Amino acid sequence: TGYLFLLIGFIAMFVMPNSRFRKLLIQLKDTREQAGRMAMISILLLLPALCKGQVSASPDNVAEAVEQSVVTVEHAARFGALPVQFRGRMMPMNTFSSEVLRKIHKEQSFGSLNSDQFLLSLFALPRMWTEVPVIAVSNEQVRMWYNLPEGYVPYAYFFDEEGHYRLLPRLQEVYHRPAGERSAAEKELINLDERVNIMYLLINQNLPGIFPHSGDPGHTWYAPGDDLSHFQEKDSLFINQTFSWYLSEVTHSLRNGDWDKPDQVLEQITAYQLENDRASLINSNKLQAEIRYNAMNIFGWSKLGYLILGALLLVVVILQLFYERPWLHYTALALTAGIVLVFIYHITGMGLRWYIAGYAPWSNSYETMVYIAWATVLAGLIFGQKSTITLALATLFGGVILFVSGLNWMDPQINTLVPVLKSPWLMFHVAVIVAAYGFFGISFLLGITNLSLMVFSKKSPLVAYRIKELSIINNLSLMVGLVLMTTGTFLGAIWANESWGRYWGWDPKETWALITVVAYTIVTHLHMVKKWNNPWIFNLLSVLAFSSVLMTFLGVNYFLSGMHSYGQTDGMAGVFTYIAVAFVLVGILGILSWRKSRGGLIKI
Repeated sequence: TGYLFLLIGFIAMFVMPNSRFRKLLIQLKDTREQAGRMAMISILLLLPALCKGQVSASPDNVAEAVEQSVVTVEHAARFGALPVQFRGRMMPMNTFSSEVLRKIHKEQSFGSLNSDQFLLSLFALPRMWTEVPVIAVSNEQVRMWYNLPEGYVPYAYFFDEEGHYRLLPRLQEVYHRPAGERSAAEKELINLDERVNIMYLLINQNLPGIFPHSGDPGHTWYAPGDDLSHFQEKDSLFINQTFSWYLSEVTHSLRNGDWDKPDQVLEQITAYQLENDRASLINSNKLQAEIRYNAMNIFGWSKLGYLILGALLLVVVILQLFYERPWLHYTALALTAGIVLVFIYHITGMGLRWYIAGYAPWSNSYETMVYIAWATVLAGLIFGQKSTITLALATLFGGVILFVSGLNWMDPQINTLVPVLKSPWLMFHVAVIVAAYGFFGISFLLGITNLSLMVFSKKSPLVAYRIKELSIINNLSLMVGLVLMTTGTFLGAIWANESWGRYWGWDPKETWALITVVAYTIVTHLHMVKKWNNPWIFNLLSVLAFSSVLMTFLGVNYFLSGMHSYGQTDGMAGVFTYIAVAFVLVGILGILSWRKSRGGLIKI
């Protein structure tokens, strides 16, 4: 009954003529009319974009020799289209090669080699690749322990002259220590061990599963280097001989440049897969879609589009505040159209990922970041009809979120869902609650903008009206976000009851979701307390309240233990350092804006 009345209240808030939401819309219209064509005195927005580029060390003679023995792009593409099984999921070899190269080398390519060329070269020339500096080592302490070169290290460096694994003694000590007591260097040592082990499995052809076992009840696919005693003798011989034959032909083709023979052998392997795929796991349409998805780099291009178009639109909006020129108006319309096109491209990427994975693409931290970026730009497009600066800020913020999603510590791979996530409530709960983060992000940016106007603009009726206009849009965005956040939290409780048999268990994620709801409820109801009904308090709190969103989404997932935890990573520690610095700057901005805004505040 309580949920029903709450739902009725939410609906009434949007549709009743005398509701606060409708009154705010009317105020916004009146404020814009009052502001007219008056030019602003000045405006200063500080939106730092922190981008760090990496410069790889020049490869040594061995690496240069490997790059000279390059598989052609055409044959590598045929190899990349081969269906394989990895982590319980069917995927093209292209996806597998991308994942292992990103894991081992922490890059999308190795020099001039794409991931398919890298993997096939590794299979064909394993001994040479043991001497190539390909394994990434990022921790200085780990390098000092083992006297490793900076940047990338060859596989052979991890073994002494007698063939003993150099990392093993210290790893045994680390694994005997509780996880919470391990240092950053020791955690990186564990990650390094994982990269070395992946390299070992590749060199010995224990990854990925290429050959299906027609009689296996679990529909398992086997790698050429696996124990093939489960197969009939003729199948075992075919697998051993055919894959060795294929690599031999690849080696010959590297010398003579004729790739007809490797193409023919690859066709035989494909024919064997189709013949023995009794569970019909091979879906050619999905595999081709995944290859296109990998090649398109949709979210990378969307990030670039959002950052460029958002920045240009922000410049145009600022110029419009000083000058009324027709070309500025048409330029803003063209940039808005460009943002819409990038937004559609963004949706296309999410739709492709949904089709490939078979579930809604917001089940892990990477997918959720991509979805938040989409929701943020969507919120900008909605409120951009009332304020172009809102669209510009939202677009820039969407680009920054996609930039964060593309950092090395984020995992963009498509995984199989754990049992608890195989529920329709995943789609509803996460979609609603994460969409709320997009609207809260808009409010955060508008709050920063208004506080900046209070600090850096001279007092004038125009500035006051501009602050009032953006504050109203801020309030509208907060109300939409609060409705979504509250609804999503209740949907999460229903999902929790279905999965764990209880609606609420004070898990850290549940607790911080409730804190976020309460925090934004306070901000949206400040106007009911007369002495607090002013733009400075409202905008400052709309900014500070976003810290509860960051804690709910990132802090709980990576730093607290619970059912929603992803586990701490070194990258996340760096991100939270930047967040802490940002909120210190927000505190300084709040103090300065309070000193400048006293005596000239307009109630909202």
